[in-house]
Amino acid sequence: MSVTPNYDLEHKVITLLKNELKRFKKLLSPDYPACSEREVEDEEDQSSVRESALKITLHDLKNMNHTDLANTLQNKLVSVYRRNLKSNLSEK
Repeated sequence: MSVTPNYDLEHKVITLLKNELKRFKKLLSPDYPACSEREVEDEEDQSSVRESALKITLHDLKNMNHTDLANTLQNKLVSVYRRNLKSNLSEK
């Protein structure tokens, strides 16, 4: 049985979105630690993909009347991005 290119693409996209959703769930956890160096590098590599996944997640949370969770996620990500930016600027 051969795997069609469409199935392979669909599988990769779904896997990517699932991984991003796991990341967002971790971010919303009260025990979430600061980002590691590797996470920062991964984030930079896939920033446009992550941004799209975030937009989808925020949209769905708001449609499910979980605006508070959407706002919390967005605020936590802003602080993570701010911390990463400061770190990158201090390295230069």
